[in-house]
Amino acid sequence: MATIIHSKHALGTAATPRPQTAGAVHAVKFRHTFSAALAAAAILELGVLPSYAQIVGYKLIPEGDFGAVTASGGIMTGELGADDDARVAGTELFSAATALNAVASPDKAAAYNVAPVEAARGIGLQFSGAVAADATKKLTLIVFYSQ
Repeated sequence: MATIIHSKHALGTAATPRPQTAGAVHAVKFRHTFSAALAAAAILELGVLPSYAQIVGYKLIPEGDFGAVTASGGIMTGELGADDDARVAGTELFSAATALNAVASPDKAAAYNVAPVEAARGIGLQFSGAVAADATKKLTLIVFYSQ
């Protein structure tokens, strides 16, 4: 059972742009500052893939020193923003070996093959180890998507 930390977007307190025109590409930056520590194996529900959207590009931008901690990430199971212990983060965007020491643009084929569905879904990151609290540690996930 992993602890889930929700971003403002995952909780619905910050708006995520929804595609309004077929084929138009939208971009959104999801950002998290590690002002509180994150336990090993915790999941950070950082972003949102809106309903009927498909990923057309993405980047993960770390700031600060994460040491040897790596991350995996992808589409989360279950309802967006829920604290359900059964929820897990997929690996469609990042493999478990994604280092947090440089901009990551891994372009995994699985990310581009995520099928659109009727409901908005969380984009989660899971870490290989604990991340200490440090206001200079930040992660920004930029996602480009279309409908």
